[in-house]
Amino acid sequence: MSILDRYIAKEFWKGFIAALVTFLVLYLGGDTVRQGFKEEIPPAYAFQYSLFQIPEVLVLLLPAASLMGTLVCLSGFARRNELTAMFASGISLARISLVILSLVFTLCCLSFVVTDRIIPPLAKAKTNFYRTVIQNRPDLQSDIRQNKIWYRSKNYIYNLRTFDPKENIIQGISIYTFDNNFNLLQQIEAKSAEFKNSSWILYDGFLTLFDKTSNYPLSTKFKSHPIHISESPADFKEIEKEVETLRLKNLWKYIQRTKEAGIDTKSYEVTFWSKISLALVPLIMTILGIPFSTQHHRSSSVARDIALCFLLVLIYWIFFSSLLSMGKNGWVSPFLAAWIPNIIFFFLGLLMITKSKRA
Repeated sequence: MSILDRYIAKEFWKGFIAALVTFLVLYLGGDTVRQGFKEEIPPAYAFQYSLFQIPEVLVLLLPAASLMGTLVCLSGFARRNELTAMFASGISLARISLVILSLVFTLCCLSFVVTDRIIPPLAKAKTNFYRTVIQNRPDLQSDIRQNKIWYRSKNYIYNLRTFDPKENIIQGISIYTFDNNFNLLQQIEAKSAEFKNSSWILYDGFLTLFDKTSNYPLSTKFKSHPIHISESPADFKEIEKEVETLRLKNLWKYIQRTKEAGIDTKSYEVTFWSKISLALVPLIMTILGIPFSTQHHRSSSVARDIALCFLLVLIYWIFFSSLLSMGKNGWVSPFLAAWIPNIIFFFLGLLMITKSKRA
């Protein structure tokens, strides 16, 4: 790396780190206050809950911080006439931008790894902390594996094939009941379950009782069997939240399995593709920021850079969120819903760069 490349990288990191730290502090402070007023919980718990979200928040803040770093770096060069000196030395804007784009691409790769590897376990810990500490509710655990959904609450363990949160119907369910010493008392297996009149109705299954006084379990078959358990569809919908935090390979397997059960998977597919596309948003924001930061540099200022940063990010997120909603409602395919914003803003940025006099 040449002296010039190191200098460009240093100036970019200054703006990037300052923006990232500032955004993070503002978010943590605001979220802690919001949680405290919303739930009326102690500030220490609210702050601890916010800490679980730091990796996820950092990923969401990367686009704005990357854009801010680009604007501060290049507009700073322009204000100090360093950009003019570079152009006079035969160094094009593309060559200068290549250093910044290389750094941001590295950040995109890191963002993808954090999203796929670090955020899922932290999301589970955050949900458990919110339920058991903040809401003071019984411990609830769910785990989505390749072929089944395991869900544990109190003395019950549920094994679900798929759950349709829209219809409140479970396809393929097993319920294991244990005593306080974790001895198996009974097992129920059914092809399906439906929530009606504040209780669950199981269809086409077997009920097996494990009696200590008998050497053999006792099994009976049933067509319809009501069961009274404390879990409602709202509790099982915790599974849907966990689906959104699955690693990509597990999420794709879950989507395929849910499709086979005839359940609508558009929402899950949008989540899958958006996780991939979001990793490249910092690069898109940087490409957009390059032409803006080199225009009208004599009248530019830090305040203008900050205002421009927020405006570009706001426009992008409004467009991106709108398309995601359209994808979940089936108006646009999930793949296009997640990728159209990136494609449009990418080519828009390239077009603006190529029209630059010094590109």
